[in-house]
Amino acid sequence: MSTSQRERSQNNPLKLGAFSQTSLRLLIGNLGARNQVIQGGYGNYTYNHWFQITLTEPAWIIAIKAGSKLATENIVPATNSGYAINRRFQIAVYDENRTPIEQRNINEKGSGYWAHVAGGQSDLYNTFNADRADKGNEIYYPLEAGNYLLCVSATRNEYMTYGVGLVIEFPTKGEDFILTEDAIEAFVIQENTATDPENVFEEITSPVTTNVVVDSISAFTPNFCTVTIGNSVQVNFDNPVRGNTLTWYIGPDFILSPDKSDRILLDATENWEYTTHEHNLAAWREAWSRENMGTFPAFFIPYAVE
Repeated sequence: MSTSQRERSQNNPLKLGAFSQTSLRLLIGNLGARNQVIQGGYGNYTYNHWFQITLTEPAWIIAIKAGSKLATENIVPATNSGYAINRRFQIAVYDENRTPIEQRNINEKGSGYWAHVAGGQSDLYNTFNADRADKGNEIYYPLEAGNYLLCVSATRNEYMTYGVGLVIEFPTKGEDFILTEDAIEAFVIQENTATDPENVFEEITSPVTTNVVVDSISAFTPNFCTVTIGNSVQVNFDNPVRGNTLTWYIGPDFILSPDKSDRILLDATENWEYTTHEHNLAAWREAWSRENMGTFPAFFIPYAVE
């Protein structure tokens, strides 16, 4: 969207919305002085752009300097991530849920939380937890639910265009189930004699890197499947015990997905979701396609696979 940032401040930020699921944004704007005739002399434009992000529940905000360009350069700012981005503009984030508001650091590369806005102003030494991916360091905690200000500021007296990437990412929540050690994703389930065998399907994930035999329950793979060289998927005609015909369905997301009621819940400890911290590039691509137009910006990829 093209929305003016003229005369905005921390008290009048551009509201990006309330977020409750993984979301990606690319902010592009112009900063710096312009030598134009205005009332009382020469000038025009602004040095700061203010945005507000509302989190409905705890989440990480990842703020990325995508690139920049001067008015005289014929390039796309989001693809020009050279040395100049650290000299032309800076990003600051403020926690509006504190009185007074608090600035939060943006973690640098090498921490495992690259470009994440810090969950706290400092690390309290007595909260170490070896089981957590962040080791109990509050700097790497998700931000609390509430409002956060993002300020993009010019650091030079020159008119330029900036590109800033935002990722709003939520900790994985929901039910955890016990998995088997199979090469394909398979769950430990309890036998349910009431389940119709014709409507029970086991997922075969792509790519298939081991020999698979469909001999008791029909299988499905969303969208497409690749079988690596030297491996195979064998689908028997039927299950002689139950007498049901067997099928391997490959195509659009299956309407009859496996029934979770038969899976055995994992009795996870408190804060189980924080024992690992990994990004899902596929989920980032899906979020971009859901909420934005155009191709997925390549500058996001290093932060998803870091």
